[in-house]
Amino acid sequence: MWTLTLTLLRSKRQYLAAILANLSVTCTGCAMAWTSPVESKLTRPWLSPLSSVPSDTQLSWIGSILALGSLAGPPLAGYIAHRYGRKKALLGSGVLFAIAYILFVTTRTVAQILVGRFLQGCGIGFALAITPMYVCEIATSKRRGTLGSMVQVCMTLGMLFVYGVGPYVGYTALQYILLAVPLLYCAAFSQMPETPHFYIAQGRYADASRSLEYLRGEPIEDLQDEYGAIQRAVEESLRHRATFRELVGDHANRRALFICTGIIVLQQLSGINPVQFYTQTIFEKTGSSLKPELAVIIIGCVQVVASMVTVLTLDRLGRRPYLLISAGGMCVALVALGTYFYLESRRALISFSLDRIAFLPVLSLVVFTATFCLGFGPIAWLLIGEMFAPSIKSLASSVVSSTCWAVAFFVLFFFSSLDAAIGTHWLFWTFAICTAGAFLFTYLFVIETKGMSLPEIQARLNETAPVINDKA
Repeated sequence: MWTLTLTLLRSKRQYLAAILANLSVTCTGCAMAWTSPVESKLTRPWLSPLSSVPSDTQLSWIGSILALGSLAGPPLAGYIAHRYGRKKALLGSGVLFAIAYILFVTTRTVAQILVGRFLQGCGIGFALAITPMYVCEIATSKRRGTLGSMVQVCMTLGMLFVYGVGPYVGYTALQYILLAVPLLYCAAFSQMPETPHFYIAQGRYADASRSLEYLRGEPIEDLQDEYGAIQRAVEESLRHRATFRELVGDHANRRALFICTGIIVLQQLSGINPVQFYTQTIFEKTGSSLKPELAVIIIGCVQVVASMVTVLTLDRLGRRPYLLISAGGMCVALVALGTYFYLESRRALISFSLDRIAFLPVLSLVVFTATFCLGFGPIAWLLIGEMFAPSIKSLASSVVSSTCWAVAFFVLFFFSSLDAAIGTHWLFWTFAICTAGAFLFTYLFVIETKGMSLPEIQARLNETAPVINDKA
């Protein structure tokens, strides 16, 4: 029995490595939800470490500068991943998060908070650019969808942690608690191996063999077919220089770039970041009888459950169905949320009490976050790890991630201004239009990658196979 248990544990080492790598994404979730409980503390002098209450402009920068850091992070992360390894790049994200929380603990000025938020953003850029790459390179083809979709689970766990703890502890205590997360992550993930793909690219074949042996829990003699396939794929990709010209010039790379960039931009235009960053504020604005701090915990729990559903079923159902369900569900929820705010703005003119539909904001946000976590949350990042050849993956991840956060910055920075200019109802209806566009984009352009090896995906992108793959 002990022998069977030991064999089972060895065969699941790729799960352990993927889970620990995704703790960097848990740090990302903590950073993204940070403003939800902290903004209300900064605006209350008796709770804030600052000498004065931040202005509306300063609060906008505190929320949005995270995206600028996330924009700056991926190029550096891609360079480190290509030159020094995926593992070192991911550990770098933990260091950035830890420094940010140290700045938050010692802050007395808005400027120091902005520096910390920028470093948090850089950590997010590192984590989201490199984690899908690392996980896709250590996972088998049959497990790549399951392990790759863990990104959203770990992100939502980080957000739920902040939602659950943040409203009930002081500002300084919250920063110390959150500082523990990246420290634990760095300590645990430092014990995991680098990917075989990176070692082979560096000509370190013995290290690549040991890495694959550890991840599969089997002697390298029993892994020659897989090792040979990895070696051929990496060495073939190394014959071509990883340049931007190659990224946009090669047909498969160009098509992958179009699909991944389109999905990630539409992900941001769904309005997910403003909703996640300001969930508590949105609930306060609705005047719902449900306490805002309790509402955000409910939203956080829904996110975790929906993300777990994707992890458990993605390799059976495929990427396209989940993306289509996700876009359709978000669109319906945003239309409903916009309708509630429209009626709220016309409260004096309508003939019935809004108390009769007081449940609608909570229900709409629950449906919105659940359907986002089913598809556009995890799969957008999974596709980046799946669709690019090894030689171009670092550069492509940097380009797509930077595009993502450039769009995120503008959405976050102008969220409050647009809210005031066009009204909350039209703001959410605009996001609904974007999610309708996401449905059409997925239906027309996104290929299915379920159960396919990375070389098979490259062949599909080169249009040497049908568009939709039914392979189990």
